[in-house]
Amino acid sequence: MDQHCLKRFFSRRKRPYSNDKAPEKELSALIYHDVSLEKEELHLPAEHAPPRPATSFSKAAICRPSMSFDEEDLRSSGESLKSPKNSYDYPRKSFSGLSRVTTIAQSLGHSTAKRRKKSVLAHSKSTDEPGAGALGWESSSLGQGPENGHTRRPSMNGWLQRLKSRNSKLNGRFSVKNTELSPYESLPPNGQLPAPISSLGEITGSGHEQRRQRTNYSSGAAARAAAAAQNELLESMRKMRLYELKVTQDSESGIGIERGDSTTGLDIPVVRQDPVRILPPELMAHVLSYLDSASVLNAELVSHNWNTVASSHHIWKQVFRADFRDASNNTSHQESAKLGPIERIPCQDWKGKWRARKALHKRWLDGYAAAIYLEGHTDSVYCAQFDNDKILTGSRDRTVRIWDMHTYKCVRVLGVPSRTIHTLQPLPSDTSACGERPFAKVYPRRFSVERRDTLPFYHTGSILCLQYDDRIMITGSSDNTLIVWTVEPDFEYIPTRRLRNHTAGVLDVCFDEKQIVSCSKDSSVCLWDRESGDLLRRMSGHRGPVNAVQLRGELAVSASGDGVAKLWNLKSGLCIKEFPSKSRGMACVEFSLDSRTILAGGNDQVIYLFDTNTGELVRELKGHGDLVRSLHLDSSSGRVVSGSYDTSVKAFDLHTGETVVSFTKWTASWILSAKSDYRRIVATSQDSRAVIMDFGYLLPGIELLEG
Repeated sequence: MDQHCLKRFFSRRKRPYSNDKAPEKELSALIYHDVSLEKEELHLPAEHAPPRPATSFSKAAICRPSMSFDEEDLRSSGESLKSPKNSYDYPRKSFSGLSRVTTIAQSLGHSTAKRRKKSVLAHSKSTDEPGAGALGWESSSLGQGPENGHTRRPSMNGWLQRLKSRNSKLNGRFSVKNTELSPYESLPPNGQLPAPISSLGEITGSGHEQRRQRTNYSSGAAARAAAAAQNELLESMRKMRLYELKVTQDSESGIGIERGDSTTGLDIPVVRQDPVRILPPELMAHVLSYLDSASVLNAELVSHNWNTVASSHHIWKQVFRADFRDASNNTSHQESAKLGPIERIPCQDWKGKWRARKALHKRWLDGYAAAIYLEGHTDSVYCAQFDNDKILTGSRDRTVRIWDMHTYKCVRVLGVPSRTIHTLQPLPSDTSACGERPFAKVYPRRFSVERRDTLPFYHTGSILCLQYDDRIMITGSSDNTLIVWTVEPDFEYIPTRRLRNHTAGVLDVCFDEKQIVSCSKDSSVCLWDRESGDLLRRMSGHRGPVNAVQLRGELAVSASGDGVAKLWNLKSGLCIKEFPSKSRGMACVEFSLDSRTILAGGNDQVIYLFDTNTGELVRELKGHGDLVRSLHLDSSSGRVVSGSYDTSVKAFDLHTGETVVSFTKWTASWILSAKSDYRRIVATSQDSRAVIMDFGYLLPGIELLEG
């Protein structure tokens, strides 16, 4: 093909030609079309080419399948035209003269490679839009402006424009969507295409079918990566919109809200703001009140604002109650005095109270206490009871003494003392005793006390037991009677009633709001009405002296020298359960506030812990070397305080049975009674002394706990 023929190929004039010989223009287009088919492996041998349809087609109909072009295909085609080999490194035989045609076309300047590249790039961009064809040839809106509602596509410059405008047979690839008739009129009877054609797969070209996978992966890598990144970003934004829509469907109740899938790569921002600056102080104080003491202390160290809020009295009030008032809701009046002050005083320093109570607890664990000796009785002190303001002690000298807890001064003496002469025994030296020793010994100054010997009646025997509340005090004596005293202001006690029924000394007494229970050496347990003083029931069953009794509602438990503790139903007067010791008699008993635990001690030198419901022995608390004479259960702290004839006072952990403190030989003789509260232990001895083992002596802030 010479230069003259090539010029005729690119000219715009229309010349008539005969049907038996194709013109040079159509021949050149067909040559390029065959090159494209060969590049895409769609070129068929002549014997396999499908016959032309007999039915006449419009110009939109196509004689045979054609291929769409993109930037990569055209670039590859250009390289194939210049290369003596095809993409599979086979020698090119059919188109050996086509390289000369390309060289001549470039030298003419009608359509340079640079201009062709720009036009092809413009068309490849327009084909990325949905619904567009390979080069936009199939779109009916090609070339329309925005005023027609369509996006204007770039015009095709160069020889591609001329090929499309002058050759109707190459006006586009065959698409089933755009034609009603099949381009293959003569098909086999079975409706199947020949093997070479059917193996071609899906022919694309309308823009609606799936595009063929490219064979040349080395070109367009950057464009593909950019497109993939953009698609991933759009997909992430779509999922974010769907997630936000799903969340806002029911944002009030929170139903159906799910966490975002972490695999989408979406980082939902977390709002980090200081709640102290945003929330009102009252609300923030309420939130912090649910923390424990260690967390509140750490919250005070965050900042100045946090320190101000975390130091609120409301917060530390809740912390104090959580740490030290777990059992205070179920306590009686007598027991509540042993838990510490519960007065509702506004604007208390709850943080200071918590610090003082924490230091006091540490002193309990370390056994760090001072000994304060109360001297005044002239004989053995059998019983004692106390609260934050006073201490009451009963003695063998037939009197009840009332001591001021703050000054340790005896302010009242109830009854006429015996005329026996009693000499105080010297206290043992600190170096001759084992166990924890007091870090200080206090001997209050003795004052003369007004004796109330003008009372209408009083006990004529030893005061063996006593108990009081805000309204009355009841004492039991070896004169076989009980006396009910009315409590008046300024430590005034007036005897109002004497209860008679026991035939031997009354060894123990207890009462509640309705009834009084007493026990005696005569092996009986009596039930009295508190208001009238009438005897309601007398219960017998023990075979020895009943040394101790405790009352909880309609149940009472008694311990006897016969070695058995009995549980009584006060309504029926029947014994419903027994708790025997292993070998010897019982001298003391204690009943827990929840009525689930019974403690008993005696000559076995151990403390038995029984389960009330099952009657089984749960644990034995060991440590004493002689008879266990007294027991007291502090339910708020879980401590069991005991006094023994071995002159020791011990405190055990109720749940583990371990010894918390052990005070030995703080007195000169047997321990006959021992009671405790949150701060101190008050013990009485046979040496006519009462000793206060004070863990809060000279403790900073201890006055806050006194209310």
